[in-house]
Amino acid sequence: MKKQGKLLIIGIILFAGCMRTPIGMVSPLLSNIQQTLDVPAGLLGSITTIPLLCFALFSPFVPQLGKRFGNELIMFFAVLVLALGNYFRVFSTTFLLIGTLLIGLSIAVLNVLMPVTIAQKYPQRVGVMTSVYTFSMTLFSALASGQSVALADHVGWQKAMQSVSILAVLGMIFWLPALRNIHKSKTGKRTENSVWKARGAWYLSAFMGLQFLLFYTTLTWVPTILVSHGMSRGQASQLFGLMQLASLVTSYFVPILAYLFKRTRGIILSMAVGFLAGLGLLMIPTASVSLTIVVVVVLGLASNMAFSLAMALFNIKTDTSEQTAEISGMAQAVGYILAAFGPVGVGYLQQVTGSWNLSLILLLIVVVILTLAGLAVDRRRTVFD
Repeated sequence: MKKQGKLLIIGIILFAGCMRTPIGMVSPLLSNIQQTLDVPAGLLGSITTIPLLCFALFSPFVPQLGKRFGNELIMFFAVLVLALGNYFRVFSTTFLLIGTLLIGLSIAVLNVLMPVTIAQKYPQRVGVMTSVYTFSMTLFSALASGQSVALADHVGWQKAMQSVSILAVLGMIFWLPALRNIHKSKTGKRTENSVWKARGAWYLSAFMGLQFLLFYTTLTWVPTILVSHGMSRGQASQLFGLMQLASLVTSYFVPILAYLFKRTRGIILSMAVGFLAGLGLLMIPTASVSLTIVVVVVLGLASNMAFSLAMALFNIKTDTSEQTAEISGMAQAVGYILAAFGPVGVGYLQQVTGSWNLSLILLLIVVVILTLAGLAVDRRRTVFD
């Protein structure tokens, strides 16, 4: 492999590391943020919701930006904006909201264009490179979530959150060789059928959205639920990190298996069993470390199984990179609209009922719908059929 290709792989790994970490490390540090910046309680949930709305509203426009200016250049500037927004968001409530907005817009770009760029740069190794991408994203997020409290205790929560900007700058350095060969899609040929009119595209969008709803809801509230069961904040943070570390297995192997076998029914059903077991056990109000380890491991495996499969399906269920960009933009726009209701809805139900059980039961129903949507996508050769 050429030196430029190796540098690009490092760039992909570091960019992937920036795609969850700025959001994932916030949840364990919410109390620190609220106390230092005096953030009103009503705004705390928006720290997670704002990025989701950015993903939903901005994603449909990203493919056109990539076509006009080149995927590589747009991704480079997106990470630059992410680094700046992440660095300055710790100084005040206003900066927190503006920085979170910039982070959301930046990650929206990476979400849509990363699968397309992988397909363009590595057409013969899409499965492996998708695995590298999802594995890296999960690894960095797990490390950030699991160690964010310990790092904040050592250097302060502001510097702990600003450390993500270092990761972003390193990624930009390794991405520089990619700017020598910017890929601009031809604008003369478009998908014959609009992606918004394809039933299969709506099924994939539903699958994408519901798995994101489950992911961001657990990302936001699992540490809080564990604390309500009697665990310390430190224990909850470490177990939350374990949940994401456990998902490394599925984040690497699921895309490879999906590309190898093409039919994904077995993966989808395994995902469903994991979600049902994990969410069901989470309703048991216990501070037992051994049981909680089982819960977070099962949830981690199922959550990233769904995410990794969704990323793989963008390429598996399309014939060209242009189609991949279109379905990626649509699925993430529709998907994040659905996902935005998860954290806010669960928090509201807990506040009204004083219990997490009703929210968890509704999430179990979401798992059933997610499974049906995934099976509907699996039956189609492409989402445009």
